[in-house]
Amino acid sequence: MMTSIAYASRARRTALLGGLLALCVLPAMASPAGTYVRTIEGEAPVSERCAEAAAHAARHTASGIAVCTAAIWNAGSRTKTKAASLTNRALLYRSAGDVESAVDDCRRALALVPDHPGTAVTCSAVYINSGAPRAAVNLLESAPLPAPGLQYRYYHNLALAHHDLGEYALAYDYLQKTLAAKPGFAPAVELKKQYRVAGE
Repeated sequence: MMTSIAYASRARRTALLGGLLALCVLPAMASPAGTYVRTIEGEAPVSERCAEAAAHAARHTASGIAVCTAAIWNAGSRTKTKAASLTNRALLYRSAGDVESAVDDCRRALALVPDHPGTAVTCSAVYINSGAPRAAVNLLESAPLPAPGLQYRYYHNLALAHHDLGEYALAYDYLQKTLAAKPGFAPAVELKKQYRVAGE
């Protein structure tokens, strides 16, 4: 079943003097692809191994969780290192399907570094997977905009979260921003196929 809503991009709104387009959305199942592996330069090898495991989460899930757990303990009072290892372990828990543990690690990491955009991007993906898209939107909107190389993931997760909330005009707008930041980004291209804008 298709849902119709009114939508116009900023450029089209200006061009059409406030006219509205009909946007139709097909149901879509999409997994957040926007994640960011936290690395800390010059840190102990266990932290580096945790980051490496998170970068290849599908291959190193169980062993990676153990390495990241050791890295968290090894970090001691080094806040950034501990937050990075918690964020990376959240990625691994997410890959293993243990969303509850991933959310818990995100909460702990965000308490340590509430303004880190990379942690916000990764944890927003965890929140979307846990069925909490509004928490993902709130987290991303309160975080600083990431550096240009990470912005497409930031926008993509906002698109997915708004899509899951049924806020299709916002989702479509963020898909456009995702593809402007990284043309051809496959997850955004696939989700955008679910949208049809009349007159385009």
